[in-house]
Amino acid sequence: MIIPPADGTGKNSNYYKAIFDNSLSAIFFAIPDGTILDANQAASDIFGYTKEELKKLGRAGIIDLTDPKTKTFLDTRSIHGTVKGELTGIRKNGERFACEASSVLFTDENGELRTSINLIDISEQRASERQAFVRQRLLNAVVDNTNEGVAVTNKQGQFVIFNNAMIEMLGVQPVDSKTYDWAKSFNIYDREGSSLIPTDKLPIVRALHGEKIKDEIYLIKNPKKGRVYLSISASPIRDEDGGIIGSLVVDRDITTEFLYQENLKKANDELTHVMASLLSSNERYQYVVKATNDAIWDMDLKTYNIQWGEGYQKIFGYKLEKNTGDFKGWKNKLHPDDAERVIKSIEEVITKRESEIWEEEYRYFKSDGTIANVYDRGYAIYDKDKTPLRMVGAMQDITERKNNEAERSRLIDDLVKQNKNLEQFTYIISHNLRSPVANIMGCAQMLKDEELTPAERESFVDGLAQSINKLDDVITDLHTILQLKNDISEKKEIVDLTGIFADVKTSLGNVLAQSGGEINTNFNITTINTIKSFVYSIFLNLISNSIKYQKAGVPPVIDIDVCELDGKVMLNFKDNGLGIDLAAKGDDLFGLYKRFHSHVEGKGLGLFMVKSQIETLQGKIEVKSKLGEGTEFRIELPV
Repeated sequence: MIIPPADGTGKNSNYYKAIFDNSLSAIFFAIPDGTILDANQAASDIFGYTKEELKKLGRAGIIDLTDPKTKTFLDTRSIHGTVKGELTGIRKNGERFACEASSVLFTDENGELRTSINLIDISEQRASERQAFVRQRLLNAVVDNTNEGVAVTNKQGQFVIFNNAMIEMLGVQPVDSKTYDWAKSFNIYDREGSSLIPTDKLPIVRALHGEKIKDEIYLIKNPKKGRVYLSISASPIRDEDGGIIGSLVVDRDITTEFLYQENLKKANDELTHVMASLLSSNERYQYVVKATNDAIWDMDLKTYNIQWGEGYQKIFGYKLEKNTGDFKGWKNKLHPDDAERVIKSIEEVITKRESEIWEEEYRYFKSDGTIANVYDRGYAIYDKDKTPLRMVGAMQDITERKNNEAERSRLIDDLVKQNKNLEQFTYIISHNLRSPVANIMGCAQMLKDEELTPAERESFVDGLAQSINKLDDVITDLHTILQLKNDISEKKEIVDLTGIFADVKTSLGNVLAQSGGEINTNFNITTINTIKSFVYSIFLNLISNSIKYQKAGVPPVIDIDVCELDGKVMLNFKDNGLGIDLAAKGDDLFGLYKRFHSHVEGKGLGLFMVKSQIETLQGKIEVKSKLGEGTEFRIELPV
């Protein structure tokens, strides 16, 4: 809080005047009734009024007196002589904004009661806090509204996230454990239920030690629901240096599916017994076929004819005379990408005769042209000489399960991405803001020394200004990054790519001319339905980088190729510049504040923005580069 010296003269007076004139905070000297006697330049900048206008308006013209906090603030100052709090300011344009205020009462040289008020505009801080709150609410909504159990721990084994679905699956509340003794706490058994899982075999413990686990099946003896079978996946969470800082665990309740598969196995075993002993009894076989909704099949391994159950038509839509088909007809309906693998696996069971069981998952074309995901399990029947006679089995449509798994993967990817964004935002706040703030505090402390020489004082003032500029740069970058998240709401439109390129080339005209460079373009497609500002930013950053990082003495040559491939818009940017050592620096290429050439001025923000914008548009970006041989960026965007 600034209080002018009582005599208004001398060294102290100059000191207070310097602070008053150069402070970034709005400073007012006033009468307690609200009459403003003086205001500094920062007050004019923040409120938009001249000093004389501020004096005429007084407190009532620039502070919202209807805000209950204002009365509390003034009452506290009247009682205690000093106060700190938050008020609502009113700018000249009518905008209301949050400000942090402190005030003190004092008497001037004439014994008159006066007050000093310091105000700091914290509207951007409040906006950032609201954005962070919204992001956290979105993250919570994703976690709390998924059917999957989701848990996140720190590296000490303390749960940071433990959603309701996880609590319902386990039947107990989360239990932190420094010894990782969760098997007993959560009743985690092997799938047979014979013994608790050893601590070092638990997925969450293995993840904390760096292992990735996918879809392992465990039995939970849930105190409320009884036996619950879970498919558990887990992976470590790492910091930017690769160190493990926690674990992510995702549980899926597969009780119905697991018991179905077990019952199916039993049914298949029983069916095998029936078929082995009653091969001539087609009547009994038909009863078995009608007892299930799956596509039951019986293949003669001599003729390769297949007798289908009624479920085949119900599931896949094919009408067969007397439900009879053959191996070739079944094979022709396999998805081309799966056919070789599936045929090879079934032939191995028949020819090697090492196993009676065959099972595969594959894609299968229905009669309407759609594709079903299928789980198929068969049992080979041999005679006493191990000669294969027939194979019986059942095809099960698992398309819905596969879709659920894909949705789960998407939710996990979103969760990891949100977590990464939050980590990166925290890193910027803690690391990039700390240095200039520390310098500002240090310079401010040194400037309190009244014995400083003019040269020393000027040096500290220069240092203070440099630190303030650096702090402003970081805040500007943060605003740019946060604005990127808001821009996704910008309406998509038909964007002329050649027009975007022309605008960027005009913007970079002087720089391109000074470099002696040239840009070659090949637009096989000229329009795309997308966010115009994002595409402009992508062109601007990649072209300007190619110019910046040209080889010494070699004019830059930039080739831009745009085409449509497999329903995607492909953008290719290639240059003959310095290139990048991807083996050493590839992991940091798109990182925030990552730079690889110190001889050129830059922040390390451009490629981070490019990648963020492309991913926001549901696109992909790849890079090829070698030192001294230039760089090529390949971008894929939805049409």
